Amino acid sequence: MNKKILWMVFAVAFTLFASFTKAETGDFQIVIDPVTHVITVTNSGSTTSGSVTNSDDGTWSITTWTTNSTTEVVSTTTGTEFEQALAWMYANGLTKYDNETDYRPEDGLLREEAAKIIWQAFTVLGYTQETKNTSCTFSDANEIDPTLRSFVTNTCKRGIFKWTTDGTFLPRQELTRPQTMALLVRIFEGKISNEKRTPRWWDYYVKSQAMGLTTLNNESAFDSQITRREMAIYIRRLRNIVKNETLKLMLLAQLSDLTSTTTDTSDIVETLSWLTNSLSISNDPELIEAIKWMNDNGLTSYSDVTSYKPFEILNREQAAKILVEFAKVFNFWGITNTAACGFNDEDQTDTSLITYIQQVCQLGIMQGSNWAFSPKTTISKAQFITAMIRLFEGKKLDESSSPRWTKYFETAENMGIVSPSDSITFDNVITRYEVALSLYRFKVKYQITQNLNNGTIDNQIISSVPGSITTGTNNLPQSNVYVDMNLLNNGNFNIGYIEILGNRYKVVKSSTKEYFTNNFARYGDIFTLDTETKVGTINFIVSSLSLIEGTIRIGSTIFNVTPLNATNAYYKLHQTK
Repeated sequence: MNKKILWMVFAVAFTLFASFTKAETGDFQIVIDPVTHVITVTNSGSTTSGSVTNSDDGTWSITTWTTNSTTEVVSTTTGTEFEQALAWMYANGLTKYDNETDYRPEDGLLREEAAKIIWQAFTVLGYTQETKNTSCTFSDANEIDPTLRSFVTNTCKRGIFKWTTDGTFLPRQELTRPQTMALLVRIFEGKISNEKRTPRWWDYYVKSQAMGLTTLNNESAFDSQITRREMAIYIRRLRNIVKNETLKLMLLAQLSDLTSTTTDTSDIVETLSWLTNSLSISNDPELIEAIKWMNDNGLTSYSDVTSYKPFEILNREQAAKILVEFAKVFNFWGITNTAACGFNDEDQTDTSLITYIQQVCQLGIMQGSNWAFSPKTTISKAQFITAMIRLFEGKKLDESSSPRWTKYFETAENMGIVSPSDSITFDNVITRYEVALSLYRFKVKYQITQNLNNGTIDNQIISSVPGSITTGTNNLPQSNVYVDMNLLNNGNFNIGYIEILGNRYKVVKSSTKEYFTNNFARYGDIFTLDTETKVGTINFIVSSLSLIEGTIRIGSTIFNVTPLNATNAYYKLHQTK
């Protein structure tokens, strides 16, 4: 091996060593095969390998570099579901083909070919690498393509692929849809489902439908071979579920209900019908209503779950239309943007969506970069939710935190749009499923809070007396208020509301300090109704079942509540600062 290749090897090895060291991994080992020119770098189970070749001019170069790293390459390719799936598979090493012609989408998929695709998907999606099977020696191992043998063994050891009853793998047999769904469901759940039914694939059939991997509900059609196109789409759908932490946890919890071991066919048919209807997102009442509400209000042209394609990702031009129509529904008009909103890539935009792109720019909620809007680029969950919050707040929030979306996430969480687990995947591309639920949940929360702001509600501790708002001697507002002493005296009362000078807030008890019998001080925190953001504190001093004094602090503003000498029916509220 000449000096050039030696220095090249050292350069690659040093780079890899640096990356491993940065990750604080364990022992580092480099193995160079002088015959094949293959370099293998191993570190605590992570293996990177590549080959070096001698060109005609006598120089050496590194080619075909691959790794089993679990870092996913997120593809921003748009197009059909299959085109997006193929781009993601190529970017993450599931296939060596980057175009439809070479990939041969309409051909069948051999079991040994599927082993490679499945193993790389298993690795990229970040599942644990624990050994499940110790014996994975097949009687027809000599029939397996030598370049695919390791993938067959690895998928077997992890309990994904299984051998047949006679100990064969059948590498040249075309993969069926039941087998495909079994592989993907096993990866998702990390275990084998109940296979004592007739046919064995019933559980996988139900679960794959529930997960939205397949929409086939015809048993004969399901029990057939798949095409390479279908495999790409199924894996892409699984990826979108795995990367959506909320959906992933929900589906895992639902699928765990499939624990029955009955083998009675009549029971299976009845159970299948019930489980399919109860588990499938196609029958999720919230999602169904969300899509219908979006359709009613012009946010989507689709009116049912299937046509809406919930597991597809959203691009920027599609998001622009949804956000503009969303703004119209609630009369939100965001931040006025005086900058020019013409982009040099409008020719790449769907002509029916150009107006929406200009409008989201004018609203100040979505803007381009270097005069480009990038209409076909995918939009992340963080970017979409940030745009929603900017619309609602009518301004940008503090973006100095790291990550920049921290304040937007906190606001969305307080509004019930996202959950804490969403923070893990907040930078991932957003699916149409998440878009529908985010918008609809905002709509529900917004309507509830509007009602709370305008109507009479239960558990209201303080209420203004109509027509009593005046200006006090300190030129600050004051009014008479009713105080519900039954609530204050109830030791089990924890959450209520206050209405002062026409504004309503939520109050959550923080503590109570007792001094004597029927004498205590009660403390609480004050939250806004819309975002449930803490904005202040409140305390009440109660003696002999009567309010002696109340203090309300909202930001820098202070209100006091004190008794009126002429009546015990209501009290005086006056702003002191």
